[in-house]
Amino acid sequence: MPRKFAGLVPYQGYEDMLVEKKDGVVVATLNMPEKLNALTPGIRIGLKRILEEVNDDDDARVLVITGAGRGFSSGADMGGGEAAQAQERSRQELMESRFGWIGRFRTVRKPIIAAVNGVVAGGGLSLALACDVRVASDQARFVTAFLRRAILPDQCATWFLPRVVGPSRALLMFWLSDDVQAEEALRTGLVDMVVPHDQLMEKTLELAKRLAAGPAVTIELTKQAVYHGLTATLETQAEYEVGLLGMIDKTEDVREGRAAFRERRQPNFKGR
Repeated sequence: MPRKFAGLVPYQGYEDMLVEKKDGVVVATLNMPEKLNALTPGIRIGLKRILEEVNDDDDARVLVITGAGRGFSSGADMGGGEAAQAQERSRQELMESRFGWIGRFRTVRKPIIAAVNGVVAGGGLSLALACDVRVASDQARFVTAFLRRAILPDQCATWFLPRVVGPSRALLMFWLSDDVQAEEALRTGLVDMVVPHDQLMEKTLELAKRLAAGPAVTIELTKQAVYHGLTATLETQAEYEVGLLGMIDKTEDVREGRAAFRERRQPNFKGR
């Protein structure tokens, strides 16, 4: 158990979130549908916690994040009064910038899938983009929203979005703040799959279970290599891959993969 959350039962006792683990897949559901799953202090702390718990749990192979109700996440909690006070307490509790936790998605070893069930806006878009893969309902829609209120895009949106759709398209999305429907999101690479709304979790879990059944160490190091390569030179990346290959070559799964190839059968990976 991570030290920060010591004393808590893993995957239990979350505020504004529902968490379930089954067959190596952890599903975290943002559960503030009356606010379109705005990033309340409870959700922000819960996301930090779930990232650490999944990362430290050898039996957890994949994390899926989705939203309850008709929205994935509407971004920052704009409520006043008690909500504002709660946010201030949360900032002190988090001991970092208000949305600094979002960068941790890239350091978690396990694959993270966003199951985008509806509207996603502002910081909610940053949350979806922070995930490794995005599966969207055909009813999903995406809006940057920031400039509708003359707010500078933040919550790492200016880092994630240009890397996903390219800088010019990202600028237009920020400047115009137009709604992007699911099919357009697929065409531009904003999402990786679009499925019928009533099949969203079924299709997402099919993907998650395929990943969970794969060679876990190789999957994790592949994620690490891809993100490392985004800022490395070609020569540096080549050396980096050699180092990772040395680690993978010691796993049981790579031996099983080679044996399965020779014997012309499906491999039975153990994640070791």
